[in-house]
Amino acid sequence: MKRGVLALMLSGCVTAAGIAKREQVSLPLFLGATGGDLAVTGVVAGEAAGFTAAASIGTALAITAVDVAVGCLLGACSSLKL
Repeated sequence: MKRGVLALMLSGCVTAAGIAKREQVSLPLFLGATGGDLAVTGVVAGEAAGFTAAASIGTALAITAVDVAVGCLLGACSSLKL
């Protein structure tokens, strides 16, 4: 349980960027935060929970999707507007 909470705390990169920068999140920062989310969540899910590679990737994608959605609500997706 403690490892799952740690994974959620470390995987809030896009949300943190949205909170810190609001409408000033650049595209490289957004992409880096998304990549960081995927990497951290995948590694923690694989190591801490003992998931298979497919389960780790699925968990990383699911948590990153939620983080991106919350981050976008906070303004982190402003760099994606045309």
